[in-house]
Amino acid sequence: MRIGILGYPQSGKTTLFNVLARAHAPTGSFASAAGGIHVGTVQVPDPRLEALRDLFQPKKFTPARIEYVDLAGTSGSREGSGSLLPPQITSADLLLLVVRAFQDDAVHHPSGSVDPKRDLQSLADELVLKDLAVLEGRVTRLRKGKQVGAKDAASELALLERCMTQLEAGAPLRDLEFTPDEEKALRGYGLLTAKPMMVVFNMGDDQETHGELAALLASQHAVSAVEIRGKAEMEIAELPPDEAREFMELMGITESGLDRVIRGSYDLLGVCSFFTVGEDEVRAWTIPLETPAVRAAGAIHSDLERGFIRAEVIASRDLLASGGLPQAKAKNLMRVEGKDYRVLDGDVLNIRFSV
Repeated sequence: MRIGILGYPQSGKTTLFNVLARAHAPTGSFASAAGGIHVGTVQVPDPRLEALRDLFQPKKFTPARIEYVDLAGTSGSREGSGSLLPPQITSADLLLLVVRAFQDDAVHHPSGSVDPKRDLQSLADELVLKDLAVLEGRVTRLRKGKQVGAKDAASELALLERCMTQLEAGAPLRDLEFTPDEEKALRGYGLLTAKPMMVVFNMGDDQETHGELAALLASQHAVSAVEIRGKAEMEIAELPPDEAREFMELMGITESGLDRVIRGSYDLLGVCSFFTVGEDEVRAWTIPLETPAVRAAGAIHSDLERGFIRAEVIASRDLLASGGLPQAKAKNLMRVEGKDYRVLDGDVLNIRFSV
């Protein structure tokens, strides 16, 4: 899973990147001058998986991973056309827009004042313009092809013209409904407004996070929002676990920014985790919700999908409560499921197969 972080200078987006990726990328005016892209990978914290690790004591422990990409040194949306954005951003599964909500006279705002609503709208408008820039040239070429009887261009042209109409109205593509074939056709364009989007309002340490700003986006499709205290979160990320918990209590932070962003990302993308366990490895696998067992087996290895016979399934909470696989089997908590079984979040799977 890849998440692209965008935002205006001095919004705290690299601060957020450091929180999420447990990184130490330079922030502030130095970072804006330095340019470049920051990329970091974080292990997804999951108490269920950690408890399974403690139970099985495996040789290898493999949590799910998320890659964060911070388009550092630029606004993330002001410079260039959409086609000039780096592939690490255009190929992201989800966009994370950082909007400044904190007041600090020592940190200049490019627009001269702090106005989260204005900045959010401006960012959204610029993402629309970038997508228009990506599609305009292709639509022009397809129209020429249609005029000379290029039959294969007709369906693509109709799809892109529909997208252009939406964008020209100032609306994001995520509000349109596409068939699976249309989604596949659009995937190669890396269109930003077609991606799910999470907005992070970066609050000051002295600001309360009551969700008032996040509520502005509650009705939008494939969009969610959170409010975090970015500077405090970055300090927390540097502390040992015990000290971090004490600091969070002192600040009135009940859940870390990392946990909130990851949970929101999973919800937006419609994915969940299942687990495989044993003495060799305890591992988390990320799959779309409602994935059939045979497809989940394919996430582990193509041979398991091709030769799938059945899946032995138990909820992780039941396995942990039982104290181990033999105990769970003795209590008849393990069940056998066929290839059409829809895997649930937190399921532990053992795939039986023959190739």
